[in-house]
Order: sequence, then C-alpha cells, then structure tokens
Amino acid sequence: MKFDLICIDMFQTLVDVDTRIPFIWRRILQDKYTDEVAANCAKLISQKLSNKFHEIGNKSEQFSNLKSMFNLYFEEIAAETELRFDSRVAADVFLTEHGYSELYYDTMRFFQLMGRRLPICLVSDADTVMIKPFIEMFSFDSLFISENVGFYKNDPQSRIFNMVLEHYQVKPEKVLHIGDSASDIIGANKVGIKSCWINRNGLEWRYLVKPDYIIRSLVEVMELVG
Repeated sequence: MKFDLICIDMFQTLVDVDTRIPFIWRRILQDKYTDEVAANCAKLISQKLSNKFHEIGNKSEQFSNLKSMFNLYFEEIAAETELRFDSRVAADVFLTEHGYSELYYDTMRFFQLMGRRLPICLVSDADTVMIKPFIEMFSFDSLFISENVGFYKNDPQSRIFNMVLEHYQVKPEKVLHIGDSASDIIGANKVGIKSCWINRNGLEWRYLVKPDYIIRSLVEVMELVG
C-alpha cells in the first residue's frame, strides 16, 4: 500500500459551507437582509479572508483564533457598508453555522471505503466550535485543529503538519493529505507529505507549488492508495 496515513481537511472537502450562506447572512443582517446586500457582504468577507488571513497565518510569533479574526472583519464590514450589526454576534453566527454544513455526496462513502484500511486524521484551519458537530459523525483517528495547536496550515514552518508526522512517527512520503485550498497543498508539500487537491468545481490551479494529485471526488482516493 502506498500510504500509511491519510490526513484530510474539513470545510469544502468533507462538508459544504456554501449550503449555509443564506442562513449566515439572514441571521446577521436580520431585517436589513436582501440578496444584494448579502452578496456584497459575502464578497467583502471573502476578500478580507483571502488578504488578511494569509498575513496573520504567517506571523509565527502570534496566533489569533478565527473568532478574533472574524470579529475584526465584521467590524470593518459594518463600518464600510454602514450596516448596523454587532460584529461579535456576527462572528459567532459565522463560525457556529459552519457546524451545520451539509456533507458532500461522497463523504460517508469515503469513510466507509478508507476507514477500514488506514487511519484518517483531521487537519483543519478552524476553531473547535466549527468542528465539534462533526467529531462523532466521522471516524477520525486524531484531530489537529488550529485553535487547539496554535498554528495554521499556512504557517511558514508547517508546524501543524510536522505535528502530524511526530504524532504518528511516520515518514512524510507515506502520508497523503487531502484538501481544497492552497494552504493544504503548499503546507503539506513543505514537509514532504504527499498532497492531494480536491477540485470539485473544475478550477484552475494558480500556484507555483503544485499538488501531487488532483481529484474531483473523494471516492477517487481509493485509486491513489492502491
């Protein structure tokens, strides 16, 4: 068998956060909600996440959990759009709604096929409140959650992935990490872990560091494992 361990991301890999977008913004905006306003706010939060999360994640001397970061993002959005909502409440809503995300069609099949063959550990850039509803649902061998370990996957030293290697005492080339983001691929590759980009939407890879494997469905992992 090619691998001794599979590690995997949670959001947009195992569960679909997009299914919660309408619920998130209706709860935050309340009587100010319209599809247009929600779409604008969603665009702003996406931009701030893309630009600022990378900066904060790369400050190795300082760790901020997602709740703190999103409190700041929502505070900025409330000011920029002149919408009056409590940024702290908005951050709570945003994170807790992640826990209601729907499973992708292939998620449980993946665990049924692979769970009997290899240990599967979770590596997620998340706060624990986001992950908690799924912990008992999925058969994870171990959990590496950023809020708990104090590092994100885009940490320059890839410390969260090194923690995986140290915990399992396994060679990096015997580990397969599956995720949907650049942080998943680049972070894993830095320490020699084989990376697998799940590209459910047929996107183009735009980074210099390329994934070792590309799949469209978690069921395809069976072919990679051998």
